[in-house]
Amino acid sequence: MEAESGKSDPDRGASRFFWTLAGGRGRPAAAALMFLIAAAFAVFGADGWEPARREVFDGWQRIFPRQVTRFPVVIVDIDEESLAALGRWPWPRTRLAKLAEAARRLGAQAVGFDIIMPEPDRLSPALLLADRPDAAEVLHSILSRLPSNDEILAQTLREIPSVAARAALIGGKPDKDSTSDQTPVMILGDTPVHRVTAYSGHLANISSIENAAFGCGYLNDTRDDDGVVRTMPLVISVDGNLAPSLSVELLRVAAGANWYSVIGGADGVEALQVGNRIIPTDPTGQIRLYFSPAYQARRVSALSVLQDKVDAGSFNGRLVVIGVTAVGVVDVVSTPVAARMDGVEIQAQVVENIIDNQRLTRPAGIFWMEFALFLMVGSFLIGVLPRFHPTAGAFGFLGVAAICTAVSMTFFLHGRLLVDPTFPVVGNLFVFVVLLSAGFAAARRRQLELDAALEAEKLERVRMAGELQAARTIQMGMLPDPDTIDRLSPDIDFFALLEPAEEIGGDLYDAFMIDERRFFFMVGDVAGKGVAASLFMALSKTLCKSTALRADLSLAELLGKLNEEISRENPAMLFVTAMAGIFDAAEGMLRLCCAGHEMPVLVRRGQAPFMVEVEAGPPLCVIDGFRYSESELRFDPGDLLVLISDGITEAQNTAQELYGRQRILDRIGVLREAERGAEEICRRLYDDVKRFSEGAGQSDDITVMAVGLRNGQRTDIGGPMSDVRKQDDRRQVDR
Repeated sequence: MEAESGKSDPDRGASRFFWTLAGGRGRPAAAALMFLIAAAFAVFGADGWEPARREVFDGWQRIFPRQVTRFPVVIVDIDEESLAALGRWPWPRTRLAKLAEAARRLGAQAVGFDIIMPEPDRLSPALLLADRPDAAEVLHSILSRLPSNDEILAQTLREIPSVAARAALIGGKPDKDSTSDQTPVMILGDTPVHRVTAYSGHLANISSIENAAFGCGYLNDTRDDDGVVRTMPLVISVDGNLAPSLSVELLRVAAGANWYSVIGGADGVEALQVGNRIIPTDPTGQIRLYFSPAYQARRVSALSVLQDKVDAGSFNGRLVVIGVTAVGVVDVVSTPVAARMDGVEIQAQVVENIIDNQRLTRPAGIFWMEFALFLMVGSFLIGVLPRFHPTAGAFGFLGVAAICTAVSMTFFLHGRLLVDPTFPVVGNLFVFVVLLSAGFAAARRRQLELDAALEAEKLERVRMAGELQAARTIQMGMLPDPDTIDRLSPDIDFFALLEPAEEIGGDLYDAFMIDERRFFFMVGDVAGKGVAASLFMALSKTLCKSTALRADLSLAELLGKLNEEISRENPAMLFVTAMAGIFDAAEGMLRLCCAGHEMPVLVRRGQAPFMVEVEAGPPLCVIDGFRYSESELRFDPGDLLVLISDGITEAQNTAQELYGRQRILDRIGVLREAERGAEEICRRLYDDVKRFSEGAGQSDDITVMAVGLRNGQRTDIGGPMSDVRKQDDRRQVDR
């Protein structure tokens, strides 16, 4: 088709160039690019892709934060209200002792401090007058005999399950006590000390506090390079020795255990065991937190606790963490769900993640699953997209991206698993661009071919339309004109209408005088529509007329003969329903024979119209040699028989309701006696069906015929009604 135009088409030239470059609808180039991206990612890209991966995982947490139904950890909050009422920070440690005692009385299982106290309390009695040499010696002597604030706090810590806080230091010097006073740990399996986060020293509390507390845990977090806390260590290494986090120590002390266990493997830490609780971790001893918002219900003001305004038993079965959140002294970090979150809040959420088993996990092998997904998606795109139009391909790619995103979201919501959809989607975006570009080039080429084919098809359609119109003219010309039937008796009132659903149809009717007295009429319906049905209709009509005129047969014999003749010429196995009749106007006698057709409607003078129950046989060409039977009806002047095809009864409106038989009876029933002529009834019924189906379209051929005695005529024979009619005027059938 390109040779048809001598013009230079830059777009066509570009498409041809790309088609030559890409070949095979872009598949080879796309496959090469996919494997190149895969190789680069496998070698260099795992860490470089981490920022995109974090955005997705953080996004899931922001959209679907952890739902909290209970708060196993209570934060006793030294907030601004508490400092305003009781004095600025730092408080005397005697007040911290009272705070811990009050928490225990309220039912706390264990009390932990998110506060490090590395120096003696300068508010202790002996230190109050250290810089006042002018004070009386006796005053110095009295104050020196009083216990220090640190001793009072230490005494309190000995009496309640308590945990003191430490901070590990990267550049700190090893402390002589950093190994000797660590919580005992039992290592099961390989030692993982080389895999956990290592620190050289730590910042600890004064010895009296640490010796008094039931345990000492570390507050350190593991922030990513963007400063966001996503994971927290449960165990670290301090000067080459394993040490627990504050959360682990809280759980151990609450469980009454004297040690905790670290389960090690070839890759590092596999899990921690605290009491009866086993906590899986990553190989570095960390867990990935599933954050909830910082609910206020998790906090209780320290002022309320000290003033006994908290209901008794409020802390029953719960762990308490005492921390400072007042502005100016608070430890604030960034998390996936909040740009600023208190450090004590994070410690509480670590314990909640462990207790409720709601931490997030990203198994070590998940990377290779995502890598395989990238290859699967790329292979799918390469194999499927070139078969469709580029626009459909674009929607297909968006669908694949949506599926990958939905899979990631489903894993997150139902399994708390972190599966990254960005690499399978974004990585294959480049593959998609290659396929899309090749697809547009191919589409352009196909469009040129289709335009030429369409032009040829238009010419063919014009030719076919002309032929169909000619066929319609011929078919309609085969039907007798009700006004010009040769030798039609003036006593007979006759009219018929037929409208095909398409250009040509399968309905038929015929009407002619067999002799001077007898009038033959028939309505038929070939199964189907279109050319095949119309040809079979013409054959059926021709055979019927020739059979009726060349042999003196009864109506039943005529249909039997017609059944035999049509079946002989029926290679397509079509069939015809028919209602045929012979009307003797002189006698007022009508004989009917039905071959699977719609029942007719009888319209008597002075009566409501009703359906005539005629004994019916099967449609023509269904059963060879079937013996049809006929029925008789006696007519008086003004009586009419209305024959229809199923195009009337099965006509539908826009609500898909059928026109049905009752509407036929109702429409004819409302006509006055003067309006019950054959032509009037046919046209009124046809118009009503068209109004009923307006907007829904015509689905089948419509045929309606009416035949009867003209009003005012008297017959020569059989004037009065027969006794059969008098006995059963609803059926009007004489067998």
